[in-house]
Amino acid sequence: MIYKNERQAILMFQDGTFFEGIGIGATKKVSGEITFSAIPGSGYVEILTDSTFKNQIVLFTYPSIGNYGVPDKIKDEYGILRQFESDSIKLKGLIVNEYCDMPSHYESVKTLEDWLIEEDIPGIQWIDTRMITQMFVEEGSKLGLLQVFDSGQNPNIDELKKEVQNFEDPVNQNIISRVSTKKLKKFTPVDSRGTVIIYDLGVKNNVIRTLLYKNFEVILVPYLYDYDMIMELNPNGIIIPNGPGNPNILKQPIELAKKLIENNIPTMGIGLGHNIIGITAGGTCYKMTAEHRGGRTTVQNATNHHHITFQNHAYSIKDFQKNGFKELYHDKDDRTNEGLIHESKPIFSVAFNPEASPGALDMKELIFNKFIKLMEV
Repeated sequence: MIYKNERQAILMFQDGTFFEGIGIGATKKVSGEITFSAIPGSGYVEILTDSTFKNQIVLFTYPSIGNYGVPDKIKDEYGILRQFESDSIKLKGLIVNEYCDMPSHYESVKTLEDWLIEEDIPGIQWIDTRMITQMFVEEGSKLGLLQVFDSGQNPNIDELKKEVQNFEDPVNQNIISRVSTKKLKKFTPVDSRGTVIIYDLGVKNNVIRTLLYKNFEVILVPYLYDYDMIMELNPNGIIIPNGPGNPNILKQPIELAKKLIENNIPTMGIGLGHNIIGITAGGTCYKMTAEHRGGRTTVQNATNHHHITFQNHAYSIKDFQKNGFKELYHDKDDRTNEGLIHESKPIFSVAFNPEASPGALDMKELIFNKFIKLMEV
């Protein structure tokens, strides 16, 4: 039943499956790839601003979202937003089982819906997110649309079913061009111990914050920078970070990684950067059916040590033991690859997000200190 002033909303998949619910956020229609996030009740601010989800419609598996509202956009001494992973919401639409419209937190300055409306993002609630999640796990992410209607307006199901048939798979779109910095940015702490270049594919703010905390100057460069342009900045090391889209089509980043490996430049890959290094190493990058989109995922290394990690990636690497690379980590549940390391060169990568591993400060320290050690600074 739709009550007075409530807005009807619909989630329509390309195969004709649809779910009707209640609209939140902007009154709008969006289309694209629909996927999920299995983070717990906290962390939705970070997910909404994570560039890895650029242009995607995202379902939250946790049953209630919005409980602590949205904090103020306060910047630190380097001009970086303290509690956001980028400067705006990156996903296209939001799917939740239940939205909390009365948040409670001392840092909250607005509700989640207020924020969605400000940034023109539609959402839907009161649908069976468990059923949809099971579809994703068994069949992978899907194409579709999400529409929030004006109060009193009803969807035309037949028209929407026809419309969704015309959507093209965004798998071959270069999405990083929409999230990468447009110009070089420099962040310099007092008593800097060295310089790290971040080749920006959609890097999360927390990666920058972690390096600054460890007293490294960070230079963020656009993805169009090539090897020579980057080396002119005299870095001690390079990070190829997280970002959205299909790694296989990113010719320039792959070419950069190839030259970094050839020239023994200390390099760390994260997320998308991990897959780029894996492709360059001769591995095969494929899209996973059950994507890794959670905050409590266990990885294991060669010495059977286990770590809890935060993950947000749809692609994985196989056939990677080539050109001097070997496995660094694998997923404990499905045995997919979660990290690579070169046997003799200062280069490694991880599929997970070490800067965000929940309750695992040791993992953040382990991964970033490993990179620092490779830089020999």
